[in-house]
Amino acid sequence: MIGKKFKILAVSASLTLLLTGCFKLDTLPQLEIQVQDETGAIVSGAYAALFESMDEWNNRKNPVQVWRKTESDGKVVFIDLKEISYYIYVRFDGMDNSVGEVSTTGSLKMNQRSKIVIHIR
Repeated sequence: MIGKKFKILAVSASLTLLLTGCFKLDTLPQLEIQVQDETGAIVSGAYAALFESMDEWNNRKNPVQVWRKTESDGKVVFIDLKEISYYIYVRFDGMDNSVGEVSTTGSLKMNQRSKIVIHIR
């Protein structure tokens, strides 16, 4: 009796593992931002936020996620995003990107990490 239950359990576990390996899980879009000043120098310690609309960007209200701070390489990464275009605001030491790049060039895609360089002035 125990042997039969064990065989059924083993077959079930094997099928579960086999089927799990057949399906690829999608990864939500990601966005990597590198911040540079007007000379192209990397800016560490800048704060970046994403917004879904230009109105939210203009008012700096309702960011998609919490503000992120760039690392020593001037980069910050946002994960688990929607497949849409985002408005980006970056600020550091009295400078921002309000006269430069303010949005992604198109909608983000599943299973991809999009990259953009933002210049602050």
